[in-house]
Amino acid sequence: DAFITFRTVDNFIHGYGLTWNVTERVQGFTNPLWMFLVSAFYFVTREIFYTAISVSVAVSLIAVLVLTFRIAASQTAAVLAVVALIFSKAFVDYSTSGLENPLTHAILALFLTIYLRQKPIDENLFLLSLVAAFGALNRMDTILFYLPPLAYLLWQLRSLQSLYRVLAGFLPLILWEIFSLFYYGFPFPNTAYAKLNTGIPVSELAYQGLHYLLVAIQGDPLTPIAAIVGIAIPLGIKSTRQVPAALGILLYLLYVVRVGGDFMSGRFLAAPFFAAVALMAFNA
Repeated sequence: DAFITFRTVDNFIHGYGLTWNVTERVQGFTNPLWMFLVSAFYFVTREIFYTAISVSVAVSLIAVLVLTFRIAASQTAAVLAVVALIFSKAFVDYSTSGLENPLTHAILALFLTIYLRQKPIDENLFLLSLVAAFGALNRMDTILFYLPPLAYLLWQLRSLQSLYRVLAGFLPLILWEIFSLFYYGFPFPNTAYAKLNTGIPVSELAYQGLHYLLVAIQGDPLTPIAAIVGIAIPLGIKSTRQVPAALGILLYLLYVVRVGGDFMSGRFLAAPFFAAVALMAFNA
C-alpha cells in the first residue's frame, strides 16, 4: 500500500505530476504531507526503499522524544510510555511501514504537547489549528483527533477573533483542497470515494469493524486495551481539559469501526494507541 504513494513520489520527482498514471490526474494517495516529505528525500537519494524506512524511523523517533520529554509527567511515566510503545505490535510495525503513520504520531505528539501544557489563549489556538491542519493534510481522517479539543478551546474563548485564528491555522489544508479541486477535480482522494461508497450496509461494515478490533485484541492486546484505558482515565478523573482529547480518540475508533476496519491489522489502531499512551503518560 505504501508503494501507491511511492509511485506518485517517483512520477512527481521525474516531472510527471502528482499522478499514478502519468496521463491521468487522479489522487491515488491519501497522505499529501507524507508524500511531499518522502519526495524531498527521494529527490536526493533516488532510492525509495531504504529512504522511506530511514525517514520513517527518524520521524517515529521524533514522536517518541516529544512524548517522553514534553508530555510525560515524570521520568517513570516516560520510561513506561516507551516500554508500551515498544511492546505494541501495531506501533512498531507501522513505524517502518513506509505509510504515513510516523508523521501522524509526530503531529499528534506536537498537538497534545501544546494542548495539554499551554493555557487556552488565542495564539495557542492558531498554533493548534495549524498543527491540526498539517495532521489532516497528512491523512484526512485524523482530523477526528483534533476537532473535540479545538471545539473545546473555541467554546472557552468564545470570540470572533478566535474563529478567525482557527481559520487562519487551517489555511494550509484549505489551500490544498483548492489545489485538489483544480488539479484533480475532486476535494478528496480517489480511494475515499471508492471505500466510503461501497453500497455495503452500515451494519455489515460495523460488524467487520468490530471484528477488526477483535483481531487486534487476539494478536496485539496491548494496543486496543491501552487505547481504551487512555480514553477512560480523563473521563474517570473528570479533567475538563483532557476529556476532549479522549473524545477525539474515541471518535477515531468509532470511525474505524464504521468504515469496517482495514485489511492491514493494527494500521488504524496505532494512532489512537499513541495518543492514549500520551494521555496516560501525562497523568502518571
